[in-house]
Amino acid sequence: MKATKIISVLSLVLIFAAVSTVYSAGIEPKNNQVLPGTVTRYQVNVVFSSEKPLCNMYLVKIFDGNGRLVAPAQPYILGVSRYEFTERGLATGKRIAVLVKNQYGDPIACPTELFTKPAVLNAPFVIGQTYRFDLFPSTLAPKH
Repeated sequence: MKATKIISVLSLVLIFAAVSTVYSAGIEPKNNQVLPGTVTRYQVNVVFSSEKPLCNMYLVKIFDGNGRLVAPAQPYILGVSRYEFTERGLATGKRIAVLVKNQYGDPIACPTELFTKPAVLNAPFVIGQTYRFDLFPSTLAPKH
C-alpha cells in the first residue's frame, strides 16, 4: 500500500512537471516575433498606377546612411502600395527608402522600366514610432 502511494505521488509530480513544461514553452517570444516597444517601424508607400505590365522584378528596400540594409528587402507587387519594415533597437542617422530593379539573373528586355527617386529621412528615430516614406515611380527616365 505504501509503495502504491509513493508511485501515485511520483506519477502526479511527473504529470504536473510535463504539463507545466509544455505550457511554459509557449510563453517566451519566438526568434521571429517582435516585442512591442523594441523596434522602429517604417512604412513605405509606393504611389504608382500603370496599365502597362511590369516584366522585371523590383524590390522595396530601406538603407541607413552607410548603405546597409536596416531590414530585409520586400518584393514590389504591382497594385500593393504599402510595405512595412521594422528595425530593432535604437535607430539614428539617415534612412533611405528605394525601389530598385532586382539585378538577379539575366537581364530581361522590358518595355516598361521604373525610375524612382529615393525618399530620405534624417531624424533621431524613436523606438515604437512609425516613420513614413513615399516613393513615386515613373516610367519616364529622369532628366539630368
